[in-house]
Amino acid sequence: MVAVAIPAYRPGPALAVLVRQLVEFHPVVVVDDGSGEAYGAVFADLRGATVLRHSVNRGKGAALKTAFQHLREQGGVDGVVTADADGQHRVEDIREVAAALERERDALILGARGFDGRVPLRSRIGNGLTRTVMRFVLGRRLRDTQTGLRGIPAELLEELVRLPSNGYEYELDMLVAAKHHRTRVVEVGIATIYEEGNPSSHFNPLFDSLKIYFVLLRFSFISLLTALVDNAVFYAAWRSTGDVLQSQVTGRAVAIAFNYLAARRAVFLSREPHTSTLPRYLLLVLLSGTVSYALIRSLEPATGVVAGKLLAETTLFLVNFLVQRDVVFTKRGRATDWDEYYRRTPPTARLTRKHTERQLIAMLGRCGEAREMVEFGGANSCFAEAVMKAVRPRRYMAVDTNEYGLSLLPARVPGAEARRGDVLAGDPAVRADVVFSVGLIEHFDPAGTRRAVHTHFDAAREHVLLSFPTPTWLYRLARGMAEGAGVWKFPDERPLEREEVLQAVGERGELMAERLLWPLVFTQRMMLFRVTRPQSDRGR
Repeated sequence: MVAVAIPAYRPGPALAVLVRQLVEFHPVVVVDDGSGEAYGAVFADLRGATVLRHSVNRGKGAALKTAFQHLREQGGVDGVVTADADGQHRVEDIREVAAALERERDALILGARGFDGRVPLRSRIGNGLTRTVMRFVLGRRLRDTQTGLRGIPAELLEELVRLPSNGYEYELDMLVAAKHHRTRVVEVGIATIYEEGNPSSHFNPLFDSLKIYFVLLRFSFISLLTALVDNAVFYAAWRSTGDVLQSQVTGRAVAIAFNYLAARRAVFLSREPHTSTLPRYLLLVLLSGTVSYALIRSLEPATGVVAGKLLAETTLFLVNFLVQRDVVFTKRGRATDWDEYYRRTPPTARLTRKHTERQLIAMLGRCGEAREMVEFGGANSCFAEAVMKAVRPRRYMAVDTNEYGLSLLPARVPGAEARRGDVLAGDPAVRADVVFSVGLIEHFDPAGTRRAVHTHFDAAREHVLLSFPTPTWLYRLARGMAEGAGVWKFPDERPLEREEVLQAVGERGELMAERLLWPLVFTQRMMLFRVTRPQSDRGR
């Protein structure tokens, strides 16, 4: 169930019309944000909606937080759509955003206006400037960063209730919080509606714009204060000792405490534990300080020490921001974002796949003539083309739950079939001579891994091949370093011991061959089984 939350301050007659149309389909919560007794009749006319009240005007963000907290306490809500009370959102657009949220319950849905037609100049310029700056802050392009029509997943509500902002700047803080909560953002096109003069809007162009842009300038402001502290301490230490390295370390150490706490809470709105963010932050400080020192020494002959220091820190400003935004203060995901993985495959993966591909084809070559093959977890399979060319099956089917990856496969690999299916649920229609997966069964808890292995054997007539990471010393070392640097992309990956997989297979398969792929660094074990008990084992 998706609810609708509407913050309202001295609303016009359009609110009652909007609510009457919405309550037929959604629970509606309206927050009277201190409108006063003169507007009592307007709110009394909102039949079917829950009306909450602030005794004084506290701001749009505060009103939204009141609605979110109320809905969280009531329970049973899969998400919340926020809409404005001033007639700028059509009922059909609100319902479209709600439908998108129902489809993608882990994403923040933005109702994105096109800004075509008759749009006030201040709105056109303001939104254009905000889009440009927010692209830098968020690391992605959004068409409409100030839209009030949004679909918010239930899991994000707790984070949003805690945000300190209360006015119009709250909606930009929401985007920053979503970024660092690892919540996907999906835009849905909506109509652009502006009443002549926008009489029911209570947005103050000067005061509220300043508050919004202060959100965008926080990092620059805190970085400037940090730079002043750093450079002041550096200069004092250098005048006292004449040692650039000692002065650099002293200045950076004094600045670290202030910058870390301020950036963590005031800029990136991170609530990750210090055990997660602090090591990454200190690693960045170490690397940044090393580069800065090298730049100062190289610039010193031409500029002098102090000027060289200022030039070096200015050069590193953008890099430090991007690393803090995307690595240091970003929430560790709870599940792998496969859409993002298919869009931006790491360069290292392209190298390791070649070795995996050769080993996979060699193992599959031991299966004899395979007329039909199924790859579970094969959305946008990186092995389909090579396997089809080497083994030449009559039919090759990739089965996965990821619709985005499945949509890419047929166009990239002609002849490969893409089928939506869940390896944990199984599908009697999926049958083949050889069934395999690479990097799939480790993404579940032990019961899920066992179920996934059984599904492979349910679908296989002759052979099953399983490839999965295993916890060698090299795997543990490499993963620890990747997690420490904040670049690990598979938070739900659980390296599997050989014995766990053998126990899951049980009497259903006979081990024919296995290989340990050390060159991958994140060590993989590949095991080939002959099916000895092909009947369904669903009752286990």
